[in-house]
Order: sequence, then structure tokens, then C-alpha cells
Amino acid sequence: MRVAIVGGPGIGKSTLVRQLGDLYHNGSYGEGEKGVWHPDVLEDIAMGRNAVGVTAYFAALYDANYRDAADHDRPGKVIFFEGARITLEAHIAEYPPETHAGLRGVLAMGDRWDPDRTIVLTSSTATIEKHIRLRNRPHEQAENMVRRFRLIDAEFRRLAPLYPNTVVIDRDGMEFHERAGLLDIVAAAGLPAHHEIPYERFDG
Repeated sequence: MRVAIVGGPGIGKSTLVRQLGDLYHNGSYGEGEKGVWHPDVLEDIAMGRNAVGVTAYFAALYDANYRDAADHDRPGKVIFFEGARITLEAHIAEYPPETHAGLRGVLAMGDRWDPDRTIVLTSSTATIEKHIRLRNRPHEQAENMVRRFRLIDAEFRRLAPLYPNTVVIDRDGMEFHERAGLLDIVAAAGLPAHHEIPYERFDG
């Protein structure tokens, strides 16, 4: 089973992908962050330029992950991905209309990924601002990230009904570093039960 986790910037996708991969003991595929991406990508995102190139770059990154996972997928396994076709489409709203035709051309790369479940994370902007300020990354300006989040989050909500097997989950009040938050996601998304590693006490 392939499960995509998507949402606006700062929503907690990377954390949830890692945590669920560890919970299921099946691995996960994140999109990476500053140290993983090509050095020019962050600059172009910040400057709002090279829309098609940036989108094609992330499409190729997601495609590499989905292709690799195909070699490891099997019945009873749950594999988590950060990113899906809906991600590419939702981010089109960030760019001027004259780029949209080229951006829609990139969407075709995502047609073959076809996850079995897509989880769209959403939340209030207060939660996003809190998380962005807490992680305190030098290349992220909180005000701009919140602006981008509002725009992209609205697109994810609009597009979600158009994508099969997609569920929208409001993560307000959920902490992905806590067991309860992870189990809430599992239940809300209708994911299969994870295999619990047994724990025993031997000290009386």
C-alpha cells in the first residue's frame, strides 16, 4: 500500500512521513530539505522564478521515490511518500498565469504514481506560524511562509475531492511526535493496523 502525505509548507509532512514509516517498520520517502535539494532551487523558490523548472525538479524527485518504492512494495506493506500529483497542481497557484500552461505540462509525470491513499494535511495558520517559528530555519521567513501556506492550503482543499482515495485531515491539536497524534492519523485515513513490537518488563 502506497500512502502519500501532502499539504502546504510547514504543515508537518516530513515529520509525519518519518514517524509513520518508523511506526509501520516499512520505510518512507521524504522530499528532503535544504541540504538535499539542488542549491539553486531554494533561491528560485524565494525569488518566485523558474516556475516550470522548480516544479519539474520536484516532480523528478517524487518520481525517483515512487520508482524506487515499486521495487520494495508487496502485499501487507505500507510505504509512505511526501508528495503526489496533487502537490504539483496545488503549487501552481503560487505562480503567475502565464506560467500555468507549462506547469500543467509537468503534471503528467505524476499520473503514474497513483497512491492508494493520499492524506492532505491542513490546519489553522496559527499552528503553521508556531511550527515555522519553532523550527527556526534561516532560509524561511515566517510571514512569507504563512502567506504561501494560506494560498497553497486553499488549493489543496479545493483539489482534494477531485483526487480518488484522498482524505483531508485537520492536524490542529495533533502532535506527530506523540503516539496519540499518529494513531489519530491512522484512524482518520483508514490505514491498516501497524505491527506493534512487543515490550516486556523483566524487573518485577
